[in-house]
Amino acid sequence: MPRPRTIAYIGIALIVIALFALAGFIRPVRDFGARVLLPITRVFSGFGSAVGSALRIDRTTREANARSEELEARLRAQVVDYVRLRALEEENRALRAQAKFISEHEFRTVGARVISRSVSSQTAVVEIDRGKNDGADIGQAVITEDGFIVGKIVRAGDRTSSVMLLSDTRSRLAATVVGSDRVTGIVEGRGNAVAHFTLVPQEVTLEKDGVIVTAGTEEKVPGDLPIGLVIDVERKPTDPFQNAVIEPLAPVDRLRLVSIIVPGGN
Repeated sequence: MPRPRTIAYIGIALIVIALFALAGFIRPVRDFGARVLLPITRVFSGFGSAVGSALRIDRTTREANARSEELEARLRAQVVDYVRLRALEEENRALRAQAKFISEHEFRTVGARVISRSVSSQTAVVEIDRGKNDGADIGQAVITEDGFIVGKIVRAGDRTSSVMLLSDTRSRLAATVVGSDRVTGIVEGRGNAVAHFTLVPQEVTLEKDGVIVTAGTEEKVPGDLPIGLVIDVERKPTDPFQNAVIEPLAPVDRLRLVSIIVPGGN
């Protein structure tokens, strides 16, 4: 228990403080304390506000980042769906065009899909998912849905085949100018998606943008299949033959679906 003397001292102290307050002596001390403590209070108050603001900003940033990641994920999913839809549309368009061309020309064909490609400055070969089991054989013509000749089969396995494209430096194909009824020359691959129309007699008219087609003299390659367009003519008056640079019409970089012309067609 508090001692009576201690209680008395506390009571006296309180009375003195009250008297000083009534006399106005406490106010200067209070004002001095306020002046001293106010800057400190402001610093801590500003610090607290800054911390609170930082926490709020951090929370807002996290929420914004999470929202952004969610939107990016949705966008990626939509892009994937769009690409798949476009691929299906393109494949359906190619199949319809392929069926139309084949029905008009009464070719007997086997549809195939390009499963790999090996293209360099000198070589141009694609692998297709049809082989001997499907009627594929070496030397058969391979065409696009528009009837453009892609090349010829150079290897036929049981389930897959290799097709050498016209621009391959090893490729050779008997050809003629569209509308002609005889062999005019040979289309030779020169690499880099380009071929040359060689051994063309001087009396044959070759013009820029002229269409070169298959001659129809090869056993497994029908005639009048579009090969390419003449982009330049090389002739010398002293040479018995003229040459032309041609650009194959089959789009090597976009080959997806092709058809093999098999025996039994027109």
